[in-house]
Amino acid sequence: MNASDARRDLYALVKRAEDDGVTTLIHKREDRVLLAPLDRFPAARKADAFPSWVLSAAQKEFGDLISRAAQGQPQVLRRNTTPVAVLLPADPHASTPSSDPAAPSGAAPAGGAVNSQGQQDRESAPRRLATLGDAIGSVLTAGPASGPTFGLPGLDAATGGLQPGRLTLVAAAPNVGGSLLGLAAARTTALVNHHTVLYAASGPNRDDVFRRILSAETGGDYPRLKQGRLTDHEQDVARQLMQAGDVLLIDDGSNLTAEDIAETAPHMEGLALVVVDRLQATHSARLPLSGNRLPDASQILSGLARALHVPVLAVVDSDDPTLLGLLDADVLLTLTATTDPGRVQVTVAERDFGVIGSAYLRPDLLHARFGDAGAVPVAGTGSEDWRLHTTPEERELADAALPYTSGAQKGLPSALTHLLAALRTALAAGDQEAIDELAASLAQAAAAPSQMPDTAEGRRLAAALHAYSAPS
Repeated sequence: MNASDARRDLYALVKRAEDDGVTTLIHKREDRVLLAPLDRFPAARKADAFPSWVLSAAQKEFGDLISRAAQGQPQVLRRNTTPVAVLLPADPHASTPSSDPAAPSGAAPAGGAVNSQGQQDRESAPRRLATLGDAIGSVLTAGPASGPTFGLPGLDAATGGLQPGRLTLVAAAPNVGGSLLGLAAARTTALVNHHTVLYAASGPNRDDVFRRILSAETGGDYPRLKQGRLTDHEQDVARQLMQAGDVLLIDDGSNLTAEDIAETAPHMEGLALVVVDRLQATHSARLPLSGNRLPDASQILSGLARALHVPVLAVVDSDDPTLLGLLDADVLLTLTATTDPGRVQVTVAERDFGVIGSAYLRPDLLHARFGDAGAVPVAGTGSEDWRLHTTPEERELADAALPYTSGAQKGLPSALTHLLAALRTALAAGDQEAIDELAASLAQAAAAPSQMPDTAEGRRLAAALHAYSAPS
């Protein structure tokens, strides 16, 4: 295996060494080393006996570690403070410490892996092979898929749920609600099915995550919850979440990296799902999970999914095809706004097969959640019926908001875009209670015309907002 591939798959290779005693031969130009289990070099277990590296640091400096190990300097790999594997010279003539009785006696075959005793009976390395019958039997005895789901029947049917060992990417332009899918999967897995979830928050902090969960669980107005104004019912639910939420663990630490996530996850007992919210397309100096660092981060997250055999769900705030191609996820869910305010389309694609399905969701951004779109009239099949039960001012504001809520026009503050999207959703669903809740916020927006773009669409929206909020 070449050094680049080994660096990418380092976490998986180390886990194979730990669990199965597999030794992997790695080459970089003329340098050849073995990534071996500790049983092949027991002296590596001694504290400070040899240079040691946590896995994230080893991955960054992997080329240098190979060179040092090839020259006869064993390099110990650690998970936090615990040694888990070691890099050893593959050349039998390299100088290895003579004090170690378990130093390797020879090189592994090129490109292969050997067992923990290094025994070989043919030129290629022993590998685990499965017959087609083995695979069929495994599928038949496994029964229906029981992995994490989104708790949204239409989307779960289209995706088959979140598959262990695979990286699933949720791609959505800002304001469409991509993060809410990550939140839906975390809520369903942790709060409904009571399985452990690691929620890696790069952007939102733990308070944001809690408020979104509380809003989605109670139907409370998210902007109001951000102000700390909770009803008695919401306080009761918050106390219940405090007890049930021990299985939902949030990492919102500063400078959160993919390496940090990959180091934390293996120590979580019973881990069922990793959610990364979010990968930011635009570079930010304070967010390592942003800009041109995303492809490397995606590789690490993909390796984590394979190594732990758990689903990893990452949200990226862009639907740019070029970026999505570089991230190279196993499964891609792309959210797209439609002309119907009550529906968002989710296209499901797999790396090897392309598009395999789609589903429609009902955005409820005011309450930080999605619902199945079946409850909302569908465009082209009676979706305009809501116009019969609304005022001219409501219809004009909904129409004026559409270019911005659909993403066709930019330039509105994100909070106002969410507010208008929530209004369109409430109008389409005939939810008068939600419409009434939005009135005060819309009146405030109408009183601040300076935030409107100076375009024909912006001026139309400003006028529609003013008319909607004017005393009747």
